[in-house]
Amino acid sequence: MALIKSISELALWVDDMNRAMAFYEKLGFTIESVDENRNAFLRSGDFLLVLFNPRDPGTPLANEYLARTGYAENGPRGGVYHAAFRVEAAELDGFAQNLKTQGMEIKGPVEFASGRRSYFLEDPDQHYIELTDC
Repeated sequence: MALIKSISELALWVDDMNRAMAFYEKLGFTIESVDENRNAFLRSGDFLLVLFNPRDPGTPLANEYLARTGYAENGPRGGVYHAAFRVEAAELDGFAQNLKTQGMEIKGPVEFASGRRSYFLEDPDQHYIELTDC
């Protein structure tokens, strides 16, 4: 049974926030919110694209990730911070619990102001994976 339904969000590290926002606006994304020179949330349909400044991403989760993985000194590897996989809301907690019983280290649930709920884990290459209900 496939529990992962889609990628609901992609978060990218970017060097120049304004340049990146301008580029993605040209692709049809609309800007939902901006924390000046730290992060920006853009949307196209049901797809959320988040841009982060790796020197000052402006969120506790991103700062903790950079510090824990040693990227705070050297910057992140590659251009992707994390990918979010959508799971049916009714199955999210059970799915996360099942992964925990398999020995995976999972953080969460994290409840966002938008009402979205998520769990976070890392793949073997330290890519941050989010399991979310929307």
